[in-house]
This record gives sequence, structure tokens and C-alpha cells, in this order.
Amino acid sequence: MRKFIWASLFVVLAIFSLQGCKEEKKIVMATAAEFPPFEFKEGSAFKGIDVEIAQEIAKRLGKTLEIRDMEFDSVVSAVSSGNADFGASALTINEARSKVVDFTISYYDANQVVIIKNSDSELKAVGDNAVELFKAINQRSGIKIGVQTGTTGAFYAQGDKDWGFEGFKNAEVKGFVNGSLAVSALVNGQVDIVIIDEAPARLISKNYADTEVLSAYLTEEKYGIAVKKGNKDLLDSINATLQTLQKEGVLDEIIKKYY
Repeated sequence: MRKFIWASLFVVLAIFSLQGCKEEKKIVMATAAEFPPFEFKEGSAFKGIDVEIAQEIAKRLGKTLEIRDMEFDSVVSAVSSGNADFGASALTINEARSKVVDFTISYYDANQVVIIKNSDSELKAVGDNAVELFKAINQRSGIKIGVQTGTTGAFYAQGDKDWGFEGFKNAEVKGFVNGSLAVSALVNGQVDIVIIDEAPARLISKNYADTEVLSAYLTEEKYGIAVKKGNKDLLDSINATLQTLQKEGVLDEIIKKYY
């Protein structure tokens, strides 16, 4: 009987040991997979710039990548609470987010842009002058602005002191789960303009013939990967990997693949 008990205990311990090894070899990424070309899904498969960068990071760290898809609002909190090892979701590096997570070096320069209907001749006439574009939008009383909830575009439109954004005082800002829904609302007359990141803006606008992206940049941003505050080992490892990917030209290859 004792031999049986000890044998059973050994098997249980071995199973726990194997599970522990599997956990150590896994690295979890938090993302919101509704933001092409950075993260999106084709069927059950995750695709996009951030996904491929994460796959390279996992491979070079000797880990198996697990992707957890969630709403964009939850990505930073998932990292800060330890429910994910890192967040890669076209995250703009800024002071507000840096209070709760640590950011890697930047791997992509981004901008906020405005999508309009082709018939909006007034805003179209502004051209690439961001100051005049801001004034033109701000002067429209009751203008409805579509944004993706939790993104830089949302904070820009609503105004946020931590981000240094004034916001549009006369506007009604409507949040959507993703940029596609915001542009669909523009086409259907539910909003007058949409403010989102340039890369997804240009991809989404191509699917709607009656829309266009204005050339003025409202912001200049840098994307980074978020890790839990104080997790220096992981931060240093990801930074080293990003630097290697940059030197090898792999990062540029990934980005160009989606453009």
C-alpha cells in the first residue's frame, strides 16, 4: 500500500512539475484584435504587425506565445494586473499609461488623422494644416465625432489633461469598439467625422468609397510594448529583441508586409 501511495505521489508531483515547465515556457500577450494592420483575425488565426513582432519575441526568448484577445480598454490593465506578460496593441507611449506599466523602446511612429465623407468640402479644403483643421472642427457646434473607445483618438477628441489634449468643446464624441464600426457610423450619418490612427484609417477608408482620410496629422506618437511595472528582466529582454529585429531588418519587413 505504501509503495502504491508513494508511486502515486511521485506521478502527481511529476505532472505538476511538467505543468510548471510548460508555464515557464509560455509568454502571454494581451491585445485587441480589431485594429488592422496591427492586430486582427482571419478566422481563428491572429494576424498583423504586432502579432508577428510578438511571435518573433516569443521565438527568440524560447517561449510559446499565447494571445489573449480583449477589448482595447482592458489591454493595459491586463498587463498591470499580471494577467498577461506584455501588451502589444498599437499602444501609444505616454505619461498616463507609463504610470501603470513600463514601455519598451518605440518600434513604430504613428499619427491621429481625420476621416470624412467625400462631400465634406469645408474640411477637405483645410489640406495638411493641422491647426486649421482643429479650428474648423472646433467651430462646428454639435459636431459628432466617432472614435475607437480607449484609444489616443478618443482622448484627443474628448480632451485629457494627462495626455495634454484640449479636446473639442462643441463636439459630441461617440465611442465604438473598433474603427470599422466608427467609419460605418460616418457613412450612415451617425457621426460627422472619425478620428483614429493613420494606418487603420487608410485601410478602413478603402472599404468605404464615400470616405477619405485628410492629410493633416493631429498628433505625432510612438508605439511601444507594455510590460508590468518593475518587470525589468522582461522589459530588457524585449528591448534587446526589438533592437535585434531592427538591426536585422526584420522589423521593417514585417511592417512593409502589411502596407
